[in-house]
Amino acid sequence: MNLHNDKGRAYSLAFSGAEAVDISSKDFVPKEYSQIYVGKTGNIKVDTIDNTGITFKSVPVGILPVLVTKVYKDGTTAEEMIALR
Repeated sequence: MNLHNDKGRAYSLAFSGAEAVDISSKDFVPKEYSQIYVGKTGNIKVDTIDNTGITFKSVPVGILPVLVTKVYKDGTTAEEMIALR
């Protein structure tokens, strides 16, 4: 099922790929823009397609419904994250 955001960009609730978000030593840049699954709650600092350095506070366990182009090491406290695309 494809959904559209307020700018008309399509995104899906069905994902064809996934990769672990490893920010242990540096910022994480996914192969493609991705939504982030969060396994342990916390803050997530990201770049999106349209914005840089946005911090989402107290993100609950589940999928952050934002298309992400980068996850920052500094400013991110959430854990066990997976980039879904």
